[in-house]
Amino acid sequence: MLDIRYRIDRMKAMYALKESGLTEAQGQRLDQLLQAQDEAEMVVLLDGAALQPAARKKLDILRQAKLVGDRLTELSRTIPLPHDKIQALYPEIRDLRTAYDRLCTDADRAMTRV
Repeated sequence: MLDIRYRIDRMKAMYALKESGLTEAQGQRLDQLLQAQDEAEMVVLLDGAALQPAARKKLDILRQAKLVGDRLTELSRTIPLPHDKIQALYPEIRDLRTAYDRLCTDADRAMTRV
């Protein structure tokens, strides 16, 4: 199961969008970006692609999950640990995960299994 808080899982989810309207050249570039673990460039590439509406929504959710995940990482490195602020973000990431899951098919899930 993917945990879209984390970069590597978001990248796997973005890679699964490969079949959602990318040209062959864009697909090859996405392969390269996944190999290079370049999440930012993957987002740029997918932003410029003619994605299907459901894939576009997934990308938007992944973009939001990155913001929340980055904030959680930042807070987890703070001393003393701000438990209340961290706990406040968990419902948000859970809601994003639920929204992402609702857009996924069984084939999507199989493609992104860890």
